[in-house]
Amino acid sequence: MVFKEAMAMNAPFYKFGSFGDEVSLIIAFAIGIGFGFALERAGFGNARKLAAQFYLRDLAVLKVMFTAIITAMVGLFLLSVIGFVDLSMIYLVPTYVVPQIVGGLLLGIGFVIGGYCPGTSVVSASTGRIDGMTYVGGVVLGILIYGEVYPNIEGWSHSTGLGNVTIAGFFNISYGILVFAVVVMAVMAFIFAEIAEKKFGGVEHDTGSITNLTKKINFSRTLMAVLLALGFLSLFMGSPYSGDKATIDAKEMAMVAGGELDQINANELADRIVQGNINFMLVDLREAPEYAKYHIPTSINMELAGIDYSLLPRSESIVLYGEDGVQSAQAWFLFKAKGYPSVYMLDGGLDSWMNKVLYPSKPASEDAEALAEFAKQVEVAKFFGGKARDAGQTQEASEMILPDAPVAPAQPIQSSRKKGRREGC
Repeated sequence: MVFKEAMAMNAPFYKFGSFGDEVSLIIAFAIGIGFGFALERAGFGNARKLAAQFYLRDLAVLKVMFTAIITAMVGLFLLSVIGFVDLSMIYLVPTYVVPQIVGGLLLGIGFVIGGYCPGTSVVSASTGRIDGMTYVGGVVLGILIYGEVYPNIEGWSHSTGLGNVTIAGFFNISYGILVFAVVVMAVMAFIFAEIAEKKFGGVEHDTGSITNLTKKINFSRTLMAVLLALGFLSLFMGSPYSGDKATIDAKEMAMVAGGELDQINANELADRIVQGNINFMLVDLREAPEYAKYHIPTSINMELAGIDYSLLPRSESIVLYGEDGVQSAQAWFLFKAKGYPSVYMLDGGLDSWMNKVLYPSKPASEDAEALAEFAKQVEVAKFFGGKARDAGQTQEASEMILPDAPVAPAQPIQSSRKKGRREGC
């Protein structure tokens, strides 16, 4: 069975396999063009306008950022509650408290001094502004310096880690309360911004503003009322993350039982590991002593009775294997019940891996194509510390021991799939 990505009509579309890497890059490029155009049209390519927010003379940046935050927050919350967006598939940057506070302070200081954040500096440079180009040059130089000193501060940069934590999860409050609180905070920030601009920047807001009451109904106040209403509605809509229940399609179950879906064969798995094409998590479901005795390289051990789902993000593709196919089939049902969309089983389990990858048998036929395939299998077996067998020869399990460091194959083994990209910043 060809190892494939899960397909679905829900979002995030890329994670559900609606399009591939190349299309995702084209879409990202188009979105970037639109984003840069909007920033420039809003005047955010001008350092004076950006720096004016720190002097409370022009708080357009604060208004735009809060508008983006509450639009995304309310929209994602409601779309996830109705089941269109699966928030568990969206990548969360791990939290490292002290390093990220220090990084935030450095970014803020750079913003005040230079007048740009990294994104707006690129917009400025793109329009030919010398200060923007200089700022981008400084960003690149800083990245290069950080890369050089990183080995010396790697331990510190990963200190005080909290994992993939959310505000609602950390403070043990409902997501609806958080959404409503942020909407209220944003409205208060909009009102404060207009008052501050009038006092420190001498700005007289027209009838379309929030604080100018000359016109009772305008777009700004209408939008504010709609967002407050949606935020209040969020209080009663529960968690945006799907729970433990899931609907399993009976037809899909029948196809899996018949060996037609969600399986990967041992040779293909070996090919992916040899090529470094490990865009999936490989989970060994056997007991710890058996795992310690031998396991497939790159796999992690989680016994079937004690699977820790918090360590297995639903945004990842997961390959399961046990001694044979029974354990992986049981685990596959559990993962599907948890709502994991991309779960696969190693066809035949570890037994198949041993016989097809570690100790392949020489074909009885002298067919040139069969012998060429066997030659490739011999190289793969050497990589994993195994060896080829003569036709009909058997191998004792006690002899199947993985060496500490696999030997590289004499010739590269071709792979038809590109390596997965890392997420996050």
